[in-house]
Formats: sequence, structure tokens, C-alpha cells
Amino acid sequence: MKRILYLDAFSGISGDMFLGALVDAGLPLEPLLKGLKALAVEGYQISAQKVYRGPFHATRLKVHVNSGTGNRSPGNQHDHSHGHGHSHSHDHGHSPPKSAPEAVNPATERSYRTIVQLIRSSSLPERVQGLAIRVFTRLGEAEARVHGVPLDEVHFHEVGAVDSIVDIVGACFGLYYLDIETVWCSPITLGTGLAKGAHGTFPLPAPAALEVLKGVPVRQRDTGFELCTPTGAALAASLASGFGTFPPLRVSSIGYGAGDDRPGEVPNVLRVVIGESGEARERDRVVQIEANLDDASPQWLGYLQEQLLAAGALDVAITPVLMKKSRPGHLLTVLATPGKEAVLEDLIFQETPTFGLRKQEVERVILARDLVPVATPWGEVRVKVGRRGGAVVTAAPEYEDLKKLAQSTGQPIKELSRRVMEEFHRGVKSG
Repeated sequence: MKRILYLDAFSGISGDMFLGALVDAGLPLEPLLKGLKALAVEGYQISAQKVYRGPFHATRLKVHVNSGTGNRSPGNQHDHSHGHGHSHSHDHGHSPPKSAPEAVNPATERSYRTIVQLIRSSSLPERVQGLAIRVFTRLGEAEARVHGVPLDEVHFHEVGAVDSIVDIVGACFGLYYLDIETVWCSPITLGTGLAKGAHGTFPLPAPAALEVLKGVPVRQRDTGFELCTPTGAALAASLASGFGTFPPLRVSSIGYGAGDDRPGEVPNVLRVVIGESGEARERDRVVQIEANLDDASPQWLGYLQEQLLAAGALDVAITPVLMKKSRPGHLLTVLATPGKEAVLEDLIFQETPTFGLRKQEVERVILARDLVPVATPWGEVRVKVGRRGGAVVTAAPEYEDLKKLAQSTGQPIKELSRRVMEEFHRGVKSG
């Protein structure tokens, strides 16, 4: 069964809250620390303790960064855990390339390029490396756009570099250790107010966090606090397959990651829910976008359909309809992954004369599916097989494979389809 993690960011999200919530949901601290030792990072310790945030008994995870180079003595240790403060600071400039990453300590700054080298040269599993680099890339690209510099000139310095590395790599390792295949997320809650950083005072949400969250559904609450840090935003935006309400799942564990204790009615926690899909493998949630079009050329709609599918639409349908005053028109229906529909909406407005769209989130019942190769005298054809409860309920040859065979052999495509399905059913019976 597929394992799903749902991020309930009702009070925002930060890197340490994400990691603390994973620990609270069942990620043992010892394997986490062992996994992080695969990185050449020095000068920090991690602590986790149970605390109360409102009614929730949550895990407060802290990254303690030493003030001296590699100095681990308690007397020289500063607590630089960030909670809902800034997950990193940054600077921009040129640094000479290194042939191999050095051990990171809090007295040095590290560029995006160096951090990627650090991750790639580690003994972390490939999946963890890939996820962590994806998150750092999204974070680095956001910083680069905010400050108008190339990605390779973005620097994470001093405490911020260590915090970000531990939070991001630790969270990705946690997903790997807990065997999480899919991450889903609620809309991200953002705070309000002003904050100070390395470049002066700025409004909340932080510019980098807001840049990271392009295309992600958000909501804002008047708090006077930073609810969503750039690191937290990058983790959610990079790891989540979609945004919205709970996907169908059987809940197996729940975790609460605590941020700083602060005044206010809403507890400063991030909730994570872990479960198995089971039947949920055959159900998901999609956004359905519709528009009635009575003044668009059919040729335009054919082009639009191609553009929407190329931009990531799950499906596009165009249905002839009769509109008011008996005018002939078309109903455009587009299905999209929740949280990723903005680019599709832009395309519809750009390519059609419509003044508005209808949008709703709907549940979709789908068959578990896979592609089965079928050998024929003319070549291999893939057959898409749909299963429900493990039983095959439908099957059909892939059109593009049939099209290639028809073009190369000159045979009718319907005859090729019949022969392929005969071979498929013969194989099913013999299997």
C-alpha cells in the first residue's frame, strides 16, 4: 500500500517544525542523527523534547549551532534554533569553486553550489539526495530572483547554512525512513507584520518565502508573527504533489511539530498525518476548471487543448453545447492537480475570449493502472491495464504504439488493435 503524508499547515510551517512533526509521528531520533552524519557538517547538535502548544502535546526540535569553529563545548554553544524565526540568512558574492566540499561549520558561509556538492558527495540514499537538492534549488532560485543575482551567487552563511542543511536534509531523510511515497499539503497559512534580516527590515511573509510559494494556495492571518519561513515554504512547495483537503487514506500516525511559544489563539504547531492509501490508491482529488465559450473558433480550441495538456493538465474535454438564445458553443472542461492549476487558468484566459472560469475541487475515482508490453509479429505494443481490487476490469492498447505500427506496416489500426488484444488476453489466460 502507498504511504501518504499530509501537512496540515493551519499555523504555518518552518523547517524545524516539519522535522519535529516527523519525529513526533514516529521518526526515531537515533536513525535521523545517524543519517545526518552522512553529511560533512560539523558544529551543531539536535535536541527534541515534548512541549505544550495550546492543547497539543508536541515535539520541539532544536538545532543548536556552536559559535566556535568545530567547538562543541557547552560553554561556547549558542542556541540558534529558529522555530518561526528566519530559517536562514543569506549573502551574495563570488567564492572560488572547490573540488570537493569541506566540512561545514558555523563560522563559514556556503553557496548554493557548495551545498549541492556537499549533498551529492555524501553517502545519503539517492532518493534523499534528490529530494534535498530539489528543495535547496527552489529555495536558492527564490533568493536569486528576490535579490537579482544568479543562482550560483546565492550564499547561505553562518548559522543559517547549518540550520537549512539540517532541516532540509533531515526532513527528506525522514520521508525516506518512514517510507513516504506521496506528500499532500493544505493551503499554507502566512503571517503579517515586519521582521529584520541581513538586508534590513522587510514585510511578512518574507520576500523569499512568498517567491517560493508562487503557484501554491495560501491564506493570511493577522498575527504580527512570521508563520511561514522560506525553508518551510520550500519544503512544502517542493515535496507536495498537490494542495487541498485530506486525500483519502487510512490514518496510521499523527505528529505535531512545535515552533516557538508565542501569544495568540492559534497554537504554533504543524500537524502531519501519515496513512496508507489502500482504497485511496483508486481515489484522488482534482480541480475541475470549466468555461462556456460561444465566440471561440474551433481551431483555437484545438490549439488550446494541446497547450493545456503540454502545461500539465490531467485531462481536457471540449463538448458542443447550446447556450442562451440557442447560440452554439463549447463547454471547456479541464482537470488539474490541486495547487497547480494557475498556469492552466492563465492559458485559458490568454487563448480564449472568456471573461470568467468556474472552478471546484472534486473527488475522482480511478483504477490502479500499469502498462503491460505485448509482443506482436510487427513489434511490441504497450497495453494500459486498469485494475480494481487487484482484478483487471479494463485494458486497451496505447494509441501512439498502434499508430506507429499502422504507419510502418500499412495495416488498418482497428485490425492491429484487435490482434494486440487477442495476444494480451491469451497471455492473461496462460499467466
